[in-house]
Order: sequence, then structure tokens, then C-alpha cells
Amino acid sequence: MKLDTDALSALLFHARRSVPFVQANLIRAEDNETGLIEAWRAEMQAHGVWANDPVPLFPYPSAPEYLRLFGKPDDQAWERALSYYLAQFESFSDIQEERPMPLAALELPA
Repeated sequence: MKLDTDALSALLFHARRSVPFVQANLIRAEDNETGLIEAWRAEMQAHGVWANDPVPLFPYPSAPEYLRLFGKPDDQAWERALSYYLAQFESFSDIQEERPMPLAALELPA
């Protein structure tokens, strides 16, 4: 069942009445309208729901975007997806100060 923005907002507000921290994650899309996003985020915050700036969609292996870009995942799928993601975008989140590191750098011995 697919819910529209108003229905999802109502569920987030309902959850916030009994859960101390409720988060709405926004994914950046080509057709995002900045004014509408900012108004929606302000409404979320007014009801105590945290909503991030929209972030780029990560092409998880086996996700439609990954399959469109790279085809069937193999043993290097995660490395390929992360390398692509890091090369495509300069920033990723309004709460993330540092740039993510490539997997190869994270896997180096300390």
C-alpha cells in the first residue's frame, strides 16, 4: 500500500506522541521543489519530528538503481556502489561533517 505525504505525516505525528525521537528520512530526487521540502520539514519540526535535508539515493546492490547502473551484483558490488556514490556527490547529510571514506581505506590495517 502506497501512502501519500499527508498520510505519512499523520503517522509520524502519531508516533511522536508516544516515542521520544521520531525521524523522517528524505531522499533527494530530481523533481524536488526546495520550497515544498522546507515547508514540510518545518511542519515536521513543529510536531517534534526530526527531518533531514534530502540526501542522495544510495544504489544498494540488487536495488533497481544499482541494476540499472551496473547490472547483476558480484563480489565487488558494495565497493562499486560506494565508489560511484562518493564520486557523484559532494555532500551527503546536514548532520554529517566529514566526507565518507572508500571501503578500501576503511579496511586498511590500523
